[in-house]
Amino acid sequence: MHDHTSKGDKARFSVLTCSNTRVQENDESGAALHRILNSAGYGDVDMRIVKDDSVAIVEAVMSMLENCDILLITGGTGITQFDVTVEAVRSISQKEMTGFMVQFQLLSYREVGTAAMLSRASSFIVNRKAVFCLPGSPEAASLGLNDLILPEVGHLLHELHR
Repeated sequence: MHDHTSKGDKARFSVLTCSNTRVQENDESGAALHRILNSAGYGDVDMRIVKDDSVAIVEAVMSMLENCDILLITGGTGITQFDVTVEAVRSISQKEMTGFMVQFQLLSYREVGTAAMLSRASSFIVNRKAVFCLPGSPEAASLGLNDLILPEVGHLLHELHR
């Protein structure tokens, strides 16, 4: 049997919030992701907030990826004119993990019904690092981290290090 986990490596996470309205004091989604990561034993998480601006997002992503294996982005995955996170990350990615969106929407549908189709939650590989674009809702961001990302961390690291 082939082992699909990374032995001895512990993922380093960072969290980026993309929003024109959030600051540290009211960043509920970033705080929720931070709490989950701390509870799962992933301390020392770099947390940042940037405006919904493609250039600012790309700059933050590239900077943050220097010190993490997995970057969680919350916000900017909807369908408004201000939601540019997915396009910004896609523009610098080498691969897209399309199965993440499919699985996220399936789980989200069970929680919010047909409104799940309005989410563009996505996942990419940028410079051999995983970047997950999660919705700005604390519940939706937590769903993606708890139900999809954390269960696959070992497997994800294994594949990224090959």
